[in-house]
Amino acid sequence: MDDAKQREYSRAEVARHDNAKSLWVIRGNQVFDLTTFHTDHPGGSEILMQFAGQDVTEVMRDGDTHIHALDAYRVLKDLYIGEVMADDRQTYPLPKGSSKDEMECVEEEKFLDIHKPLFMQMWRSNFTKEFYIREVHKAHHLPEPAVFFENPILEKFTRTPWWVIPVYWLPIMVTLLVLGTRYEPANVLFVGFVFGLISWTLLEYSIHRFVFHYDENIPEGTLAQVAHFLLHGVHHFLPMDPLRLVMPPALSTFLALNILAILSCIFTLGMLHAVAAGLAAGYILYDECHYWLHHGSTTNKQLTKLKTYHLRHHYKDFKAGFGITSDFWDNIFGTQFTTPE
Repeated sequence: MDDAKQREYSRAEVARHDNAKSLWVIRGNQVFDLTTFHTDHPGGSEILMQFAGQDVTEVMRDGDTHIHALDAYRVLKDLYIGEVMADDRQTYPLPKGSSKDEMECVEEEKFLDIHKPLFMQMWRSNFTKEFYIREVHKAHHLPEPAVFFENPILEKFTRTPWWVIPVYWLPIMVTLLVLGTRYEPANVLFVGFVFGLISWTLLEYSIHRFVFHYDENIPEGTLAQVAHFLLHGVHHFLPMDPLRLVMPPALSTFLALNILAILSCIFTLGMLHAVAAGLAAGYILYDECHYWLHHGSTTNKQLTKLKTYHLRHHYKDFKAGFGITSDFWDNIFGTQFTTPE
């Protein structure tokens, strides 16, 4: 925590920050500003809104309310703004069965400084593979998008708003279908499109599990870690960064061309176009769904369950729960979560 940022607040002052536009809480005589985080809270914004302006020390220890992993305390450290004034400080008993406060269990940063450009830190690093894989999967939070490069032009190419995906891929999908009509009738194209759309769910699972989460199988060395970090590691390190939640078109196009090359060896023209269009539709739905799972909210039980399932992959167990739009393939291949929520 930066001493330069330390300030002291009375409990009455904190209590005035009790709404969505300014949401503060106290935990262990420390003050945290959750204004930019409450909509991204894995358990939903409504849980934090219940305790806006209040002391949440005991609430965070209460498994009946909402159990918290160590990552929650790490994110909390990122949102620290100061201390409770001496006259308002309280004494808190240690958690049952523990000799340490939860916040003390969060080690000081030995990895990347989220407040500085990330790429050069990775490029100049000398982490062991074991250390890198462990640290990159510890979630952090910033109130604004992280900075990759000091150079503003390079930085611009690292950021992808959610709306870029349909703007880029929908015309390609439509073009594929129009070209397909030169070779096959509409009913055949429809079958191919549906087949591609359904097939995307397996492809989504496979890419996430075997490409994005190559993890422990990456070679030792900084170059391999940089590649892993750019491909998917940064998403686990900063899971709520709104400009790194959908795949940049350059990367998705590279993957798509490789997939198209494989499909061209299997399908004839026409059917190839239809299946590729179905896969493109599935990809658009996947990336938009992925963005929503991190930043959306709903009262629908099924969608809430899907959101909780994916965020559990980020905040509790990155070695399971690889399905994004459903848990179907996790159940088929035995990669569903095995520990209780």
